[in-house]
Formats: sequence, C-alpha cells, structure tokens
Amino acid sequence: MMLSRLLARMRSLFRREAVDRELEEELSQHIAERAADLEHSGLTRAQAQRRARLEFGSYQKFKEECREVVRWRFFERLAQDTRFGLRMMMRSPGFTSVAVLTLALGIGANTAIFSVVNSALLRPLPYEEPSRLVWVDEFLPAFNDTAVPDMEYTAWKSENRTFKFLAAYDGGGQANLTGAGEPERIETAGVTGSFFDMLGIRPEYGRVFLPEEASPGGPLAVILTNGLWRRKFHSDGSIVGKSIALDGRSYSVVGILGSDFRFPDKAEEPDCLLALQLAAKPDWSAARPILITRVIGRLNSGVSYEQARADLITVADHSTAAMPADFAPVRKGLQVHVIPLHDKLVGDVRPALLILFAAVGFVLLIACANIASLQLVRTAARRREFAVRAAIGAARRRLLQQIFTEDALLAVLGGGAGLAIAVTSVRLLRNGAPAAIRQIGPIAIDYRVFLFALGITALTTILFAALAAMGAAWPDLNSSLKEAAAQAVGSMGQSHLRSVLVVTELTFACVLLIGSGLLIRSFYRLSHVEAGFEPSGVLTVSTVLPQTKYNTDEQRRSFYSQAVDRMRALPGVRAAGLATSIPLTGYWAVGTFPMEGHEQPRAGMVPMTPIDEVGGDYFRVMGIPLLEGRLFNAADFNSGARVAIVSQTFARRFFLNESALGKRLRHGRRTPGHWISIVGVVGDVRQAGLDREIDPHVYFPYSGENTFGVFLALRTNSDPRGLAAAVREQVMGLDASQPIFNVATMEQRLSDSLDSPRFQTTLLAIFAGLALVLATLGIYGVISYFVSQRTHEIGIRVALGATPGDVMRLVVRQGIVLIATGITLGLAGSLALSRYLASLLYGVHPRDLGTLMTVTALLASVALAACYIPARRAMRVDPMVALRYE
Repeated sequence: MMLSRLLARMRSLFRREAVDRELEEELSQHIAERAADLEHSGLTRAQAQRRARLEFGSYQKFKEECREVVRWRFFERLAQDTRFGLRMMMRSPGFTSVAVLTLALGIGANTAIFSVVNSALLRPLPYEEPSRLVWVDEFLPAFNDTAVPDMEYTAWKSENRTFKFLAAYDGGGQANLTGAGEPERIETAGVTGSFFDMLGIRPEYGRVFLPEEASPGGPLAVILTNGLWRRKFHSDGSIVGKSIALDGRSYSVVGILGSDFRFPDKAEEPDCLLALQLAAKPDWSAARPILITRVIGRLNSGVSYEQARADLITVADHSTAAMPADFAPVRKGLQVHVIPLHDKLVGDVRPALLILFAAVGFVLLIACANIASLQLVRTAARRREFAVRAAIGAARRRLLQQIFTEDALLAVLGGGAGLAIAVTSVRLLRNGAPAAIRQIGPIAIDYRVFLFALGITALTTILFAALAAMGAAWPDLNSSLKEAAAQAVGSMGQSHLRSVLVVTELTFACVLLIGSGLLIRSFYRLSHVEAGFEPSGVLTVSTVLPQTKYNTDEQRRSFYSQAVDRMRALPGVRAAGLATSIPLTGYWAVGTFPMEGHEQPRAGMVPMTPIDEVGGDYFRVMGIPLLEGRLFNAADFNSGARVAIVSQTFARRFFLNESALGKRLRHGRRTPGHWISIVGVVGDVRQAGLDREIDPHVYFPYSGENTFGVFLALRTNSDPRGLAAAVREQVMGLDASQPIFNVATMEQRLSDSLDSPRFQTTLLAIFAGLALVLATLGIYGVISYFVSQRTHEIGIRVALGATPGDVMRLVVRQGIVLIATGITLGLAGSLALSRYLASLLYGVHPRDLGTLMTVTALLASVALAACYIPARRAMRVDPMVALRYE
C-alpha cells in the first residue's frame, strides 16, 4: 500500500497536467453520479446538479486537498520558487554574475587546495591496514643524525616481541640497465624478504623474493615496477623468469608490481626492487662495512607506539653490550623513535599545506561575506515585495523557502563553476607542486574532494540564506507598504551587519596580505643567498661505472680523465671537470679529520665533515673562488697524493685566525697513517641547500676509489642544454654501454631547490590578491550603499551650504572607520598567527615591522581608493534632484 502510494506521488511530480486532468474527470464523475441519484428521487436535472454541487462543497478547495494527497506539495512549491528565482537572477545579471564568479573562485580555490591536502594528509596509505605501519629509527647524538645499522635491524627483527613484521630497505641506488634497448641508468632499492608481507602487497605478475634470495650469497633477483616494465620491456609478461643485466650482473626477474604500487618513501621512486641480502643474526664482531638501512614495521594488534619503542630499546641495549668497546661512545645517548609511517611521509609538508588550506579558507569566508553583503542590499530593495506577499497571506515559512531556494541556486551555480575551476587548478597543481608533495600521493579529485565541494556549497547556501532572511521574512507591513521601492533600503540593523561583514573581509585580507608579504620577503632573501658558485652556463651529468667492468681505481681514473678531456674539446666549452658531489645535491661521504697539533677528541666524538673528490677544472667550472694557496695540479691526481683543499668555513673553524695553508690533517681512508697537507682554501659552497647552514668542506683530488659514480660538469659560453647530446656521445664513445643520467644545468638545479618555497609563496600571494580584490569590492559596495541611502540627507546639507569637501569628509569618514577597524583586527590576528609561519621563513622574523607597515599602507590605500569613487559621486549630488529623491 505504501509503495503504491509512493509510486503514485512520484508519478504525479512528472505528469502534473495528466494528473490534474484525471483529478478533474474523477471529481466531475462523482458530482454527475450524485446528480443522477437526486434526479431519480424526483428533482429536475438543474435542481439535481445544483444540489449535488452544494453537497460536494467548495470545488476548488476539494481539488487542492486532493492534490495534497496525490502530490508532494513541497516539491511543487520548490519548483515554483526555483522558476521564480531563475527569473529574478535573469532580471539582475550583474548581481548574478558577480555572485557566481565570486563563489566560483572561493569554492574552486578551496576544492583545489583540499585535493592536495586530501592526497597528502587525509588519504590513507595504499597498503593493508596502514594504521599499524610505523617508521623506526635510531638517533645518535654523537653524529646528530638518525641511522639504523643493518646488524641492529637484524637484532630487532629476531628479538622483538611487538611487531608482526619488520622490514628494511637501503637508501636507494642506481644501476646501468643494459641489453634492453639503449643503455639506461635506473633507480634501484634493496628490500628485505619481509618487505612485501609487511606492506601487505603482492606483485601483479610473478612472486616475491624467496628466503634464499634475501640471504647473503643467494641468487640475484629483481622485481620490476610497472613503469619500467612498460617502458623498457613493452608490457611483455614473459619477462618473468628471464634475466636482465644490471651493472653487468645477471638478475632473474621474479615479479612485476602493479601500477598502483607506491614505494613507502617519498624521497625515492625506484624502477626496480632488489633483494637486500642480510644475515639472519647480528654479528657485531664481523669485520665488514656497516650498511645503513631504513626500517618499517607492522605492529601486532593492540600494541601501542610506546610499547613498541620500549621493546626495541631493550633490544638496542643488548646490541650495545655485544659491540666492541670502541663503539660505546658513539652509542651514548642513543634514542629509538617509533612513529606512524604516514606522519613520517608527510611531516615536513604538513605545516605548509595546513597554512595554505587556512589561507584559502579565509578567501572563501571573504567571498561569502562579500556576497552576503550584496544579498543584504538586494533583500532590502525587495522589502516591499516581501511585505506585499505577507499581506496577501504568504506564510513566513514560504518566504524563508523562497529566500533559501534563490540562494541555493546561486550556490549551485557557483559550486558548479567552482568545481570546473578546481579541475583546471588541480591539473596545474599536479604539474607545479614540488616533488615533496607529488611523491606522497596522486593529486586528484576523488569522492572526498567532491563531498568537500558539496559541503562548502551547502554551507554557503545556509550562510547566505540566514543573512538574507534577517528582516526579509519578518517585514514591518505598515512601514514597508508605505515606502516606495526605491526607499526600501533596509533596517539599521542590516546596515550595521553589512559594516561588520566588510570589517571581517578587511581583517582576513590583512592577515593574508601579511602572511603573503612575509613569504615573499623570505623567498626574495632565499633566492638571493650567495650560493658560493656561478650557475650560469654550467651543464652537469651523472654517470657510474659498473664494478664488474671497472674494478680498479686506475681504470676509473682513466675513464673519467678521458671523458673530461673529450668534453673540454667540445666547441664552445671553456672548462670541464668532475666531482663526486656538486652543490645542491647533498654529500656522498663525510669523514673525520684529526689535525696536527690539535688535541684529539675521544673516539666517536670527532666532528664529521663533508668530503668531495674533484678532478679536471672543477673549481673553474663551478666558479668557486680560490682564496689562498693553489688549486690541484696534474701531479696531485696520481694515486696516493697527500694534498687537500679546504673551504673557508673549515679554515676559520679549525684554525681560527691562522692561515690553513701548510697545515696537516689525517683521513683514515686516504693514505692511512700519513699526514695530508692543505694546499689551498676556496670559497664556501651551500652544498646541502640555500636554506641550510654552510658546512666546512674538504676537497681531495679524484683518486678513483669512489665506486658510486661522479658528476661530469662543463662551462660554456652558449646555452649548456644544447651540449647534453654531445656529452652523451663522448661518454658512449668511450664505452657504448655506459649511460649518462641526471642531466641538468646548474641554473635548473638552483631553481629546483626553490620549488617548495616558490610554490607556497605563489599560492599564498594569489590568495592574498583575491582577498584584497574582494575586500576592496566589499568596502566599495558598502560606501556606495551609504551614499545612495543618504542621498536625500546629502542634498539637504548641500542646499544648506555644505561644500564638496564637507560631503567628501562625510562619506570617507564612514570608510575610514571600517578600514581602521579591519586593519587593527587584521594586525592583531596576524601577530597571533605569525608563529605558525616561522618554519616557512628564511631570514625574516614572523613579526617583521617592515612587512607589517607595507601591508598596512597597501591595504589602507586600496580601501581608501575604493571609498573615493562613491565619495566623488556624492560630491556631485544636485540638491534639487536629491530633495525630490524617493
């Protein structure tokens, strides 16, 4: 019964004319049947029909009651209100366009930024039960760094009681892939056998590593990522079970990962995974290099982070007791960290994203306040309309429904346009966001983003309707009906509310402008930091020689020396050189340097200093100035040369006011037991980043000992990018199977290092600009409304002798009060919130006085200009016209 009634009502919504016709026929039939009965009782036909109609009662009332039964009246009224609302919007195209565009900008910007926040902070990691995945590491105060030696990981894995799985991976590496088309340098990562069980994933094709493949000396196995499989092997599934050559060694392909696989480290995007072969039990006495690993674990059900940390601390104490005595000072003060894996991946981008999300939220609030102010003016102009409707019987609920419907139409149009803007903006964000954000997860509009857009659209509808309903649904019939439409300017309360909205806009705009100003000033200072090198005209490429083919220092020295000579001979090349690391790429090695005549610190307490090995004309290529002494010469590159060049900071830190030239130091890996003489001092270079402190630096002549590869660099008078192909040809001319990779100019590397601050600064500046425009429009609207409201009064003042200057002061005074209030509140808000920006600033205090004064002057000037336009119009009021003004 209920289902049939529901279906009948649904049918009535879409067949209104047919249902009305059926209702008319049914009622007519009832009246005709009653009239026939009365006629049989002796009445005439006319008397019977009249009597039947009288008995039936009000025909129209009965029809309305029947319609209420067979049709949902609410939807009928909603359809009527929608049609009326659309007509009203078409009658005011200017208001509609401004409102929809303002809403679209606010909703679109919020949705776009929310898509980034959703991707980085809200979307769960794409692994099984991601809430139980944790990042584990050890902090060593002696090195001021975190590290997990492979033997420590082995001890944790075998002795812990709180983890279901513990897995480790190395810091990532690279390998030359040959035998699959053109040789290519690809990214690799070594993972333990438990890695896939820990994440809860399986390859799309093939299998995971077997225990013997993850054991020392076991078969060499590799699992390909989907991207490498498609790019180099053309999606050929038969590659599973075959072998590929990596650095000249044969690896068996045992699996291919799905396209949705994401490596759990935002700093790495490996092309393939190798089996990390670690011992089953720790052996601290083994005389072998220590491998630093990264550790991820899956907690047992019900285990807290603190319980897991306490468990691993106990195991670490056992490890310390088993170590040689020389290790004890290094382990002093060791800390174990256990944190959610998601927090580890997003920790350094969370503050910036939350600040941007708050900023774009301010933009939406300003947009809402602006439209609400316009709505109040529009509603005030319709007071007489609402009063007439109330006078002829419209209920308060019907008036409210009409207001909500009209505002909902605006919000839906604005939301739809905003979603379109968001789609375009997301595409731009996906391409322009720094790698630190892109690598966390794909930036896209999913159901969460869609629901967010829907939610803020609904919220704006409620906000507009609530403000517009103030006074409109409770009209004073006596006063409203006596007013002409042009005089329906709204109540004093509505005028105060519009002023409050404008002050709110100015407050938020001031906060955003100050935040943007701080970031712009910070970015300017960061981009003008002295990097210590000259980036223009420099091309750099990387290459690594496989140990299976180049297994001696002499072979590596010979190859790179020939490569540098070939690059030096290229047309337009002024200088060529090589280095094991170059500026803005970090360090490949650090070391300790006991110095002659200095008191030797205890074992484990010697400061760690970055090391570089350079060859050719490296300092000339990079434009690093020589401050004292000399650069390396040809004789210094002979094996066993005992010379070094140090940076200015190294010389100042360790030799104070003395000259570093001729001083001697030791380094265990080079000429063990022999003193190394300092022959030169060069300028400081910001190797780790422009925003990082300058570290002391030691340079050695390239010896060939480093097997991790080098950067080849050249300086040219022309565009260096045009030489990339020629450099590749020269390297492959020496070895056809030797690829180059990581090709970039130093200008590009310098620009890339500023990606994150540039991204944050650009977005916040755009939001601040939108806020300034919207706030300016807001105060312009209020002052214009003030002038139109008081045109009659202004005419009387002019007629009584007021000068144009008096009129100007009358109008501008109103604006000054609003501006001063908004800026004061904005300054207070920015001072309260500025501490949240501190982590994003470089060389600028969060309460920088210059920025505060500049923003205050800018906002005040623009706002006063917005007041000046309606003030000028008020000065030209004709008193005769104004006194007749209705």
